[in-house]
Amino acid sequence: MGKRHGQSGQIALVREGAGEIPSTELRLSLAWMKKGKLFGLPALPVPIADTHAHLMSFWKVDPVSALARAAASGVAQLTTIWDPLADARFAATAPAFHDLLEGWVAEARALFERGVEEGAVDADAAAPELFDHIGYLAGVHPYGAPRYDDAVHALVAEALDDPLCWGVGEIGLDYHFDADDDIEAASHDIQMRAMARQLALACERNLPVELHLRHEDTDEARTSHEDAYRVLEEVGVPEAGCILHCFGEDRATAERFVGLGCSIAFGGAATFSRNDEVREAFAACPLDRVLFETDCPYMAPEPIRGLECEPAMICQTATLLAADRAERTGERVEDILRAAWDASRRLFG
Repeated sequence: MGKRHGQSGQIALVREGAGEIPSTELRLSLAWMKKGKLFGLPALPVPIADTHAHLMSFWKVDPVSALARAAASGVAQLTTIWDPLADARFAATAPAFHDLLEGWVAEARALFERGVEEGAVDADAAAPELFDHIGYLAGVHPYGAPRYDDAVHALVAEALDDPLCWGVGEIGLDYHFDADDDIEAASHDIQMRAMARQLALACERNLPVELHLRHEDTDEARTSHEDAYRVLEEVGVPEAGCILHCFGEDRATAERFVGLGCSIAFGGAATFSRNDEVREAFAACPLDRVLFETDCPYMAPEPIRGLECEPAMICQTATLLAADRAERTGERVEDILRAAWDASRRLFG
């Protein structure tokens, strides 16, 4: 297990680890345990979307319970990811993933409805409409760029015909050496070619695309973003939208991509104390280009950082970031949250 593979902390799993059979109430509980302290999620005044979640990558959490808890917390739209290479062990084709996702959603809806009947769900905070607004993006992560051939391209293109598939992603450039999983970055040229080919698909189909861009912390030139900007200029930005997923850069970088027509998605890492420049970028980003995401199971927000992240935790991330922006700009927290919800609906319906 890599360093980033944290424990869930979700109260049902904590109790299960102690030998208890979790009840419906515990499975739907919006409480997490960290270092002996119980943490509950804040209720939001408006609906919220998780625009980037990896439902096939959980370590302890099961996707069914995670989706049910998301609806219980007020998440009203969710976009997950299918990568025909990285996710082949679960679903090697888009039709297979479609069936898998539909099955999870049906089970999650049943669990949620059982929770409503048993009084385990706060009806005022919940968003039962979530189960009709769950879709996915299809694409090959830059780790898979060396294996991106015509056959893989055909799998991505096939997925775009699926009504549950809302766009292309996550694609992009990753120039970082992943020490946790011992993954060496592929050559920049190979990554740029795979990104360009998938970006062209999004442009041809006029579908949204989500970009994964990362470089070493010591790379002051922000090479992954510089190269991606060049690819976007050469291939084009889909009219349907382009999202920089899990944004972790400064205000100037955000403004440059917004100038190209991109939206910027902020996740749990933006709440970490060291990431003030990311919060500054969030505060400066035009409201109609702001999105929230979890990138679960990675990067749970403060103060539950280190636990296995899941979609319901978007409520904590959004609350902290909206409050920080409101303090900097004088805007109302509710207006910030509403703008992010509106932006996600424009992109993903």
